[in-house]
Amino acid sequence: MGIRIGLIFNRYRSDGGTERITSSVFDALAEDDVEWVVLTRRWGGALPPNVRVIECRPFAIGRRWRLQSFVRSLQAHLRTLSVDFVQSQVHLPEVDIFRADGGVHAEWLAQRRRAAEPLARWWRRFGGYHRDKLRMERRMYASDRLQAVICNSQMVRRDIEQRFPDCRAKLCVIENGIDVQHFKRDAHAAEIGRQTRKQLGIAADAPVFLCVGSGFERKGVKTAIAALAQAPQQAHLIVVGRDSRTARYRRIARSCGVAERTHFLGARDDVRPYFWAADALVHPALYEAFGIVIAEAMASGIPVIASTRTGAARAMVTCPETGALYDSLDVGGFAQAMQLMAERDARAREKARAACEAVAQHYSVARMRRELLEFYDAFR
Repeated sequence: MGIRIGLIFNRYRSDGGTERITSSVFDALAEDDVEWVVLTRRWGGALPPNVRVIECRPFAIGRRWRLQSFVRSLQAHLRTLSVDFVQSQVHLPEVDIFRADGGVHAEWLAQRRRAAEPLARWWRRFGGYHRDKLRMERRMYASDRLQAVICNSQMVRRDIEQRFPDCRAKLCVIENGIDVQHFKRDAHAAEIGRQTRKQLGIAADAPVFLCVGSGFERKGVKTAIAALAQAPQQAHLIVVGRDSRTARYRRIARSCGVAERTHFLGARDDVRPYFWAADALVHPALYEAFGIVIAEAMASGIPVIASTRTGAARAMVTCPETGALYDSLDVGGFAQAMQLMAERDARAREKARAACEAVAQHYSVARMRRELLEFYDAFR
């Protein structure tokens, strides 16, 4: 194809879902003569040969100053950058394509306010950092330069249409893809799952639910813990991911009486052993544009109990065998679904596994690669 793309990315962290998708896009297009020039605050991962990184790290203290300094640095680099077009995951009016991997910031704040304490709700509404981000988002969607938006779910496309009805850019839905075979639960994987349970002190026949993702507030870990307290007494919850306030969630588990059955494991580069150890994924996210963990869970053969504001779950949970959807704050709904999952016999579990794996087949890297190539070829 011979395309040189400037990509604006905030910062790379190996355990993040957006970062994993970005890396998979690089790998998927590596053989198609696509070159990337990445402008970012920080990149900590390995780089394929078709990717060059320019780190923009001006001195700043505090996230609002950091955001403003980063934007000014980006704008300076963009004036001299030699690329065919600029694609961004940061809201800037100077870009040709926006990839809305985080969904709509205004919608995220609206969902976040529902679960927040009054003081936090006020601060997030009037604090300078979020006002800046909302202003940037509005300016970008109003920009005449913006030609296309890559939405990773139909949910995000609808959110943009509702929040920014005057946006003239083309909204294209290209759902994320994963290496489906990488997560497949075969005999070897099942044994790894059994050993993982043993290492955590979980009985082989105990119901095990899994939360995966950093940023526990967004992922709805509080709802998951509260639901565990209403689920069968032998059930366990494994939480994989990082959060600066993990101690707070440990206290929540203690106050709910489930501290001994809630396992906080921190971030993991390889989450497959926990998928293979689990009976279902619990994902009560306040707002998740896609949620790559949904596709990974189904490729692992486990159903998903997720929020209605999770893009991938809304697309992939199509029948009771593949899971259930509830409002992110509906503790009773999540607990009921966990109870029903725990009561499934071996035949029902096998039926659910087959249904989940069948749905996951559509979310392959090959399909994502084909759709991206078609998009970039048409864009040129």
